[in-house]
Amino acid sequence: MRRKMEQLREELELMEQLRESIESRLKVALPEDLGSSLMDGVVLCHLANHIRPRSVASIHVPSSAVPKLSMAKCRRNVENFLDACRKMGVPEVRHSCLLDSGTLTLNQPLYFRFTC
Repeated sequence: MRRKMEQLREELELMEQLRESIESRLKVALPEDLGSSLMDGVVLCHLANHIRPRSVASIHVPSSAVPKLSMAKCRRNVENFLDACRKMGVPEVRHSCLLDSGTLTLNQPLYFRFTC
């Protein structure tokens, strides 16, 4: 039980570091629920393009007419992000914390080891 609590605390710290890194790089404020803010892949694609410009050529973004992306567009954004990560040489890592590939709507590994 103690180990689980310690592991959860470490994961929460990692999540906060991830949030701070994304916010500082993209100059945005992310909501408290980081997983939901990354789920549509928009922020992830912008992050990949910040690290390597034009690594994601097309990003589906919500509009005033359609404020929520379809599941297919969310999935495409996440796939584009993962493809960009592979091309950048980011290692694939399965991680079972609060932010995993299931949170991002795909059954693929989440890339989380960006060197900042």
